Amino acid sequence: MKQLKKLPVGIENFREIRQDNFYYVDKTKLIEQLLTQWGKVNLFTRPRRFGKTLNMSMLNCFFSRQYAERGDLFEGLSIWEEEKYRELQGTYPVIFISFADVKQNNYEDAVQKIKNIIVDVYRQHRYLEQQECFSESEKQNILSVTEEMNDVTAQDALKNLSKYLKLLYGKKVLIFLDEYDTPMQEAYIHGYWDEFIGFMRGLFNAAFKTNPYLERAVLT
Repeated sequence: MKQLKKLPVGIENFREIRQDNFYYVDKTKLIEQLLTQWGKVNLFTRPRRFGKTLNMSMLNCFFSRQYAERGDLFEGLSIWEEEKYRELQGTYPVIFISFADVKQNNYEDAVQKIKNIIVDVYRQHRYLEQQECFSESEKQNILSVTEEMNDVTAQDALKNLSKYLKLLYGKKVLIFLDEYDTPMQEAYIHGYWDEFIGFMRGLFNAAFKTNPYLERAVLT
């Protein structure tokens, strides 16, 4: 008997939806559009519950080297019909982060939360510390990204991680940042907008504007 598909209520993880037999509305043409039509940094502005996080998860599963052996997740979907796109699956170094949980009511805690998120991203790439292609100073820079790092180190951290991944894999990185605006809304509501926007401007400028190791970026 054929197994009935389930409704993915509250599930935003593309891998989980595809491998656990949930219904999925095919939006993989987004991948083609990203590769052929859009600019270096792309912003999605859509209402809540519009599927932005699921789309970001889908992009991560398609491009990230972490899913290099998971082409099966895209079998039967539109992006899998052309070989030129199949060959790209799982070939890019990807930095995938979310600011959805940055909802603090003061500047210090909000910045600390963002630092914690950046540290978690570095932990996903802990193997970089052992790579012989990096100098001792570069390895020390990687190790300097901790919860206690200063603001300048945090602002440069995503750009520097892009550099290390580019040096290791020989390919510019993709950065996917989900809910970039959540901490900004909280800063405005709770009255610390002016100082917070200065910190975020430095972070975004380094990661998205002056980053020579960036291939493409998507923000929601």
